[in-house]
Order: sequence, then structure tokens, then C-alpha cells
Amino acid sequence: MVQALVLGSLIGIARSQKAWFVRLPANAFVQLVRNIPPLVFVFIFYFFISNQLIPLLGLDELLRDHTAEVHPLITWLFGPARLWENLLSGVLCIGLLSSAYIAEIVRAGLANIPQGQWEAADSLGLPTWVKYRYVIAPQVLTAITPALAGQTISLIKDTSIISLISIQELTFVGSEIANSSGLIFEIWLIVGAAYLVLCLSLSMLFKQVEKRSLRHLSR
Repeated sequence: MVQALVLGSLIGIARSQKAWFVRLPANAFVQLVRNIPPLVFVFIFYFFISNQLIPLLGLDELLRDHTAEVHPLITWLFGPARLWENLLSGVLCIGLLSSAYIAEIVRAGLANIPQGQWEAADSLGLPTWVKYRYVIAPQVLTAITPALAGQTISLIKDTSIISLISIQELTFVGSEIANSSGLIFEIWLIVGAAYLVLCLSLSMLFKQVEKRSLRHLSR
């Protein structure tokens, strides 16, 4: 989630720039990801891209070096060490997938900022990061919070897709327990309830963020 929010925000800002060499790659990434079905994107990323990217970054050796002695709590949270490479691929994949949609939300939020706000910040001679931090970001956050909440909730639900590459997330574990216990209806009911609790909690959190943003702007 953090990866998607950070990367999506950066790409959204890049799409709003006037320089074509900054805007064009960001636009290409967003259009490419948004026009490929999520399931197809997961398979392409896992079977082709991650097999080249993870060794290139040296992450495979790093994972192998830290799998000798693993605390049981770490295994319970992240699954067996032999599947950590799959987990890393899944996290990167879902983060990239969601970041394309968040980038569009951020771009739309920036586009809705009145031109006078930009001109006022520039007339004060504010550095770029100060302008975004204290002038632009609070207004954008207030405008995009509802859409961002919906996309974040979709991100939580989309994690079920990566169960297809043997990542022990909620859907994968639920499927294994249902198959081994025979309590198919009961297990999937619990899985659905868990997703419901997670999504409702995030929805309430974003409502609080929206209220605080509105109070900040009204000062």
C-alpha cells in the first residue's frame, strides 16, 4: 500500500509537468498498466519481469542469506522462507498495478487546483517542495481523499489475485484450510468477513483524514 501511494503520487506529479520527457514516460506507464487486465499483468510480471528484476537487484541473494534462521512469528506473518521471493514479486506487482490508478487520481487532483494558487506560491518565491507541501498538497489531499479511499480498498481486494502465484495471503490460506478441512462455506465466510473488516476500517480511516483536511483548509 505504501509503495503504491508513494509511487502513484510521484507518477501523478510527473504527469502534471510541462516537460515532455518527464510527462511522456509517466503517461506511457499509466496507459500500459491500466489497459492490461490485472490477472494478465500479475502473470507477465511474475513469470517474466520479476525473474529478471529480482536477480538484477541482488534481492534473491539477500533473501537466501536471511532464510537460515527464521523466527516462527516471521514465518507465520510472511509464510515459508522458500516463498519469500514470490511474496516480494507479488508486493511489487500489486504496488505497480495500483500506482497507475493512484497516479491518475493525483493528476486529476492537481489539475483541479486553481491557477491562482500556483501563481500565488510562485510569486512568493517558494521552493518547489515547500510549494507542494504547504500550498498544493493540502488542497489536493482534500479533493482526492474519496477516490483514494476507493482505490486503496480495491488494492486490498486485489491482493487476492496474487494467491495464484502461491503467495500465502488471506485468500490463499483460506483456500488451503477449506480444502483440508472440508468446511468450505464456513471458511470462505470468514475470509469474506476479514476482507469486510479491513475495508471498512480503511474507509473509516479515510473519512477521518478527509475531515482533518477540511478543518485544515478552513483555518
